[in-house]
Amino acid sequence: MMLATTQSAMEATREFTFAQPGWLWALPAVLLFLFLRRRSGTTASLVHPTIRFAAASLKRPSTLAGRFGPICLVLAMASLIVALARPQWKNQHTEDTVSGIDIMIACDLSGSMASQDMLFTAQDSLGRKQRTAIDRLTAAKYVISEFISGRPNDRIGLVAFAGKAKLCSPLTLDHGIVRYIIREFYLADDRRPGYIAEDGTAIGTAIASAALRLDERKETKSKVIILVTDGMSNRGSISPVDAAKQAAELGIKIFTIAIGKDERLSRYTANVDTFDEKTLKEIARLTGGQFYRASSGARLQKAFESIDKLEKTEAKRRTLISFDELFPWPLAAAALFLVLGIALNFARPRPAP
Repeated sequence: MMLATTQSAMEATREFTFAQPGWLWALPAVLLFLFLRRRSGTTASLVHPTIRFAAASLKRPSTLAGRFGPICLVLAMASLIVALARPQWKNQHTEDTVSGIDIMIACDLSGSMASQDMLFTAQDSLGRKQRTAIDRLTAAKYVISEFISGRPNDRIGLVAFAGKAKLCSPLTLDHGIVRYIIREFYLADDRRPGYIAEDGTAIGTAIASAALRLDERKETKSKVIILVTDGMSNRGSISPVDAAKQAAELGIKIFTIAIGKDERLSRYTANVDTFDEKTLKEIARLTGGQFYRASSGARLQKAFESIDKLEKTEAKRRTLISFDELFPWPLAAAALFLVLGIALNFARPRPAP
């Protein structure tokens, strides 16, 4: 599968280092040389009744040149050693190239999503595990939001549908706004109409709306629709199968998730088709996707985890390393100290005979 939505992030670091650090072990020898130079050697002697008349002539004159000349030569040796160790700046550029996937999530907001039959296992204040039943929409909002958080490199859009479909968010990398919109989904109650006022389940229209947004991005090769619904299509001018066929022609893969418990298991609703499982499976088959049955919160989470594993985002990391050589600077310093030391040595006056 080819992935084309590409993003790049560059990180740069700089580090000071030596290419040949072994030469630095010679520096203590230079310091030792400087220390030994300050030590007094064997004292010469001359037997004579008195040498007071020659004392002034035997003194070696102390001059600035005599003191700093040898120091410059030692600094020249030290600078040469540092140059041989080749100091340098190590520049490391790390580039992450990510090829993401375009994902449109179509979430059912029909009135039946208020059914409280989705069980989640949670811990109470005493740390005891207990199973809590929440409504289908709340479960879907939570799991979808978690799924989006785990796909930071993908463009994700959002379609809500009931009796008609509504584009809530175009494809975007700003996942914070998508999660915010999902949190604002609500169903109709006695005080207000639902997020989508017209009730019903327009699955075909939702697929067509999501596919239209995905088709706008021609450069993306991997396009996915995740359809979350708890009912069968009973609204809209296009059938779910026809919409799926058109999506397949556009290269769009559809994953269908039937959320909630099937009420046909009850003897009172044995003849009521609350899920059109056959159509949802056909939609997935036509487009190369998969069908999932999510009768509990855990199964809903597993469905999205499975989709997350199947639709992998391709990430590549490339590291470029370059070096800025700094040895000319200590080499130039060594030459300068050497010339200065030799010049001071010639400038030093000779001792009297």
